Amino acid sequence: MLALLPPRCTGLLLEHPTRGLDIPSSRFVWQKMLERRDQGTALVFASADLDELLAYSDIVLVFCGGRVSTPQPRSALSPDHLAALIGGVGFD
Repeated sequence: MLALLPPRCTGLLLEHPTRGLDIPSSRFVWQKMLERRDQGTALVFASADLDELLAYSDIVLVFCGGRVSTPQPRSALSPDHLAALIGGVGFD
């Protein structure tokens, strides 16, 4: 599907971009998406994979119970903190 995208696009909205893929395929997909990012494409993605969120996000928003967390920079997140936010702990 990535090959079908126009060469220059301003943004990509992705839901679970690597769900169901093996590890080498997931790495390939992320390599291609990061190349797009480096060319100026904004990437917005949702994922249930916490490792993926922590590896590839610059900013994380968590949605829980109809509420949205404050934007969290990746540098401020640990797996435990992210899991707590997903569970509704720490919302303002």
